[in-house]
Amino acid sequence: MTAGQIDGVVIRGPDEPVRAAVLSVGSELLLGDLTDTNATWLSLRLRELGVEVVHHLAVRDVLGEFVDALTWLTARVHLVIVGGGLGPTVDDLTREAIATAAAVPLEEREDLAAMIADRFAAAGRQMAPQNLKQARIPRGATAYPPVGTAPGFGMTLPEPTATRVVALPGVPWELQELFARHVAEEVRQLAGARATVTRIVHVVGRGESDVAATVEPLLEGRDDVTLSFLARSSEIQVRLTVSAEDPAAARAASQPLVDEVVAAVGTAVVGVDDDSLEDVVLRRLGQRRQTVATAESATGGDIAARLARIPGASAHLLGGTVAYTAAAKEQLLELSPELLRDHGEVSEAVTRALAAAARDRTGADWGIGVTGVAGPTSVDDLPVGTCFWALAHPDGHVEVYGRRIPGDRGQVIARLGSAALDLLRRRLVEGPHGG
Repeated sequence: MTAGQIDGVVIRGPDEPVRAAVLSVGSELLLGDLTDTNATWLSLRLRELGVEVVHHLAVRDVLGEFVDALTWLTARVHLVIVGGGLGPTVDDLTREAIATAAAVPLEEREDLAAMIADRFAAAGRQMAPQNLKQARIPRGATAYPPVGTAPGFGMTLPEPTATRVVALPGVPWELQELFARHVAEEVRQLAGARATVTRIVHVVGRGESDVAATVEPLLEGRDDVTLSFLARSSEIQVRLTVSAEDPAAARAASQPLVDEVVAAVGTAVVGVDDDSLEDVVLRRLGQRRQTVATAESATGGDIAARLARIPGASAHLLGGTVAYTAAAKEQLLELSPELLRDHGEVSEAVTRALAAAARDRTGADWGIGVTGVAGPTSVDDLPVGTCFWALAHPDGHVEVYGRRIPGDRGQVIARLGSAALDLLRRRLVEGPHGG
C-alpha cells in the first residue's frame, strides 16, 4: 500500500499531515458518571505515530446526534476513531451510526458470530441471543476479531472527503488490544514514515510561571519543537514534542533539548519521561541500601501510598503511620500531650517529632513527618494550606520546613506529599545535610 492510502483509497495528500479525531460514545460520559480515559490513551498513541489529534468529541446514545457528530468530524479530519457503543444492548448504536453515515446496510457476519460464541464458551458462559447483534457490521467494513465479545471494524467513508473511520469497544483493555493488533498498522500506513515523541521533564518545588521563564528562552526560534507546560497537583511537567522519521530518531533529536532544560532548571528536576518522584526516591534509597518510614497527619497516608505503588517498594519503605488526631499521635507515636498542647498539632515542633518517631519506631534510616491544614476550614486559627514537613536523618538530625500551600484539599495533600518526598530526594542526591 502507498502511504496516505488505505485499501487503495487516497485519504491524505503526500505533504499533508494526518489530522484525527476521537469520538467517544455514551451518555454516561456527558452525565459525568464516567471519565473518558480512552480518549487520552488514544491521543497519546496517535501522537506517537505522527498523527495530529485536533478534536475530542463525546456524543450521547442518540442515533441522530451520533450521525451528525460523525458527519461533522469526517468533513474535517482524515481519521476518526470511535470508542464505545459496540455492545449488545439497545443503546449501543455505533454500528448503526457508521452504517447510516456511509449509506450502507448492516450485515451479519457468520465468522464474527462464531468468534463471539467461542469467546463465551471459553469463559464457560451461555451467550444471550442479544450478543449476535455484535456480529453485525456495515457492509464493506474490515472486521477486527474480538478480544472480549465486541468485534471492532474500520471502513473508509468517501463523502464529503475520504475519511477512515475506526470503531473500537469502549472497555479500555479491549480498545487498547484491538488498536495494537489492527489499528496501529493502518495509522502507520496513513501517516507514512513519521513519529512524534513527547519528552517530559518533571519539576517539583517551583511554580509554573517560574519554570516557564527559565525554559521558554531556550526554545526561541525552534519551530521544530512544541513546548508546553502541564501543572499537576504534585509537580510541573515541561513537555517537549519533536517529530522525526521514527521514534528513535525523534528521541535522539530531543535529547539535547532535554539536557538543556534539566541543566537550566537544576535541582528542581526530579526525573525525565517515566521517572516519577517516587521512582527516583526509591531508586536512590536502593543505591544507598537505606530505608524510610512515614508519620502522616494532613496527608492521611498518601506519601506511603505513593511510594508503595512502585514495584519493589517493600525493600525500602518500612512502614507508615497515619496519626490524624492528637490522641493518635500520643498513642501510636508516643508524642507527649504537653508538646501537642504547647505547640499545636500543626506546628514545626510536632512535625519534627513525627519525623523522628517514624524513623525511631521502625528502625528506618530516614523518617518523614507532615502536618497541615488541608481544608476546607481553618484549624486553631491557622489558614487553609498551612503545612509543615520534616525529615529525620540517619545521624539523628531533623530538618523542618513550612509554608502555606495553595489549592483545594486534594491539591494541598498532593503538594505537601511532594514537598516531603522531594526533601528526601534532595538529601539523597546532595548528601545528608545538603552538601
